[in-house]
Amino acid sequence: MDFQVTPDLGTLPEIVWVQVLKYLDLKDRYCASIACHNVYRAFNHPTLWRSVTLDVHKSKRFVDKVTVPKKNFHLLRKFGRIFKSVTFKVHAPLNTDFGEWNAILGKHQKEFNVSSVTFDVGGLINTSKAGGVKILTGNLKPMVEVVRNSKRLKSLIIKSWPISDKLFSNSDENVFEASMTNDNRRELNQLDLFGCDAVFWSERRPLLPPMDLTHKMVEHFQNLTHLSMRSPMMSEDLITCLSRDRQRLRELKIAINFIPDEDSFQLPKIRDSVWRDFASYNPLVQVHVLVLSRVPYLVLQQFLQASCPLHGIRFGQYVRSDKECVSYLGVNFTSTLESFEYHEEISDFEQELVTLVENTDPLRYLKYYGKISQKHVIQLAEARGTAWLVFRLSRNNIYTVCKDSPGSEAESDQVIVQNKFGMYVLVNMLKFHEQTAVASDKEQELTMIEAVSSSLGREWFPDQP
Repeated sequence: MDFQVTPDLGTLPEIVWVQVLKYLDLKDRYCASIACHNVYRAFNHPTLWRSVTLDVHKSKRFVDKVTVPKKNFHLLRKFGRIFKSVTFKVHAPLNTDFGEWNAILGKHQKEFNVSSVTFDVGGLINTSKAGGVKILTGNLKPMVEVVRNSKRLKSLIIKSWPISDKLFSNSDENVFEASMTNDNRRELNQLDLFGCDAVFWSERRPLLPPMDLTHKMVEHFQNLTHLSMRSPMMSEDLITCLSRDRQRLRELKIAINFIPDEDSFQLPKIRDSVWRDFASYNPLVQVHVLVLSRVPYLVLQQFLQASCPLHGIRFGQYVRSDKECVSYLGVNFTSTLESFEYHEEISDFEQELVTLVENTDPLRYLKYYGKISQKHVIQLAEARGTAWLVFRLSRNNIYTVCKDSPGSEAESDQVIVQNKFGMYVLVNMLKFHEQTAVASDKEQELTMIEAVSSSLGREWFPDQP
């Protein structure tokens, strides 16, 4: 009789279990730990608890209550002394007392030996609600103390923090000033002040720290190699500050919030000579820009001058660009631009995009979800071939223009043609409706996919909606 032997996974070396547990969330990790002694020992291995998220959120049952997960207390009491990276995620009413959590965090933060702290506290607030922000100092003080007492902090990331007039007069709420009160933190390498990575949505009119505070922090932290902020917090003086007598910067990330009629959300004018000095002093620096609201071409040009070491630009969803802007990028950043992303469906710069790709040798990352013809898709793929690291386009926005349509037969200098009903219409308007109305047929789509896959040297398909 054959017997099937089941391997005893509990006898695997501890280091193997540690690697397995790294891929599990906290709940599944705990369930695995109660299976046997070996897995439990691996569960308590320090490397699993160097990076944690401590969250506080709104109660699902009561509007004016908050919920502090029990796991927060267990993690602090058992592993607080070995934390290396801590994220505080607080999306709860800050005017409601967090109770025992404040006392426990205040006690155990003294044991912290963290090198990285991230705050996402309160979320981004619209400027129209500035006067309505209510805060209990006791909810913020323990988190501020984490920064104030840290001795080995290398990375400070503030995704959001409640901004109010009271903040700047109360040291127990002011995490910005707290970060500058200890000389040990002058060794900070990464500073992120309300930076943004999300292309799909971010508050367009956020309440931000004042520009002078931003400059004060940048001047204080002389050893920064990575800096991230929003455009209303910037000025030409800040770029000048980053161009002398300090550690060389490796990355500058800028999220653009522009509102035409509001002085506090204007894009700063930075002279080309200032960008030139910045690039000369920081020879390895890469500037990455995320555009969160529509910016006129001439305004963007005054900010991103030709000497700016621009390595990546992303246009978020609902943020339109135009031919002039893409043409400007294709003329002035051909030696530095490595990444181009456009997440809005409406666009009118296909040919300009092809020219940008053909002229920009370093370009290796392309995400483009606007309208584009199959012909141009193939041209884009062939322009860089197997060198493309990312090549993503939306299937819904790839179209084919009928060969016998009036728009496709129009001469380049024609303005008006007759449509199929004998009516005279504008050529550009006719082409637009043809592009949006005519979908790619299956055979032509397969031909395009084969051509692109051949150029890339790997199997490729357009992104599905």
